[in-house]
Amino acid sequence: MKRAVVTLVLVALATLLLAGHCEACDNVPTMYMDDMCHKACPHLYELCRTTLEHGAAEAEVTVYAIVAAKYAKLSYQCAIAAVDQLLQNSSLAGDERAALSRCKESYYEAVSPMSYIVNDLFTCSFSSTKQRYVNATAAVAACGDDLRAFKSSPLYAVNAADQDKTMLAFNLGGLIVGK
Repeated sequence: MKRAVVTLVLVALATLLLAGHCEACDNVPTMYMDDMCHKACPHLYELCRTTLEHGAAEAEVTVYAIVAAKYAKLSYQCAIAAVDQLLQNSSLAGDERAALSRCKESYYEAVSPMSYIVNDLFTCSFSSTKQRYVNATAAVAACGDDLRAFKSSPLYAVNAADQDKTMLAFNLGGLIVGK
């Protein structure tokens, strides 16, 4: 069910982006999705294909980077909701509760730069984009650090997946702004 909702959201995002991103950014190449996934993130190739599979086979790299950034941001928002649900468990140990609370803050810290990244990519204004990717990556990784002692927490697997989504977004954006 969750995969179906995410797929529907991605299709809607891709459609809006392809329709709404008409202006080409200077010095940003157009690539085939498959080639771009191989070039940007060969170790995350399957995630790249799954994330972008409902978009165009060929597009300006910014289109793909926007979809990946929006997907990462959506996943962060879902993680925040998951933390809220986990924190409702009254039998949660104090240390784990504290780690989850820190994770929630880390995710909030990741949402903001990822939102700005989407705007940067859409407006072709890249002066702060690289640092924003670094900030989002650090925030999501900080949650992973907090959860290291709680590998049985459902959020541990969510965060590991979110770190991959963040790295995918960063690598696709890196084709535009550098890494």
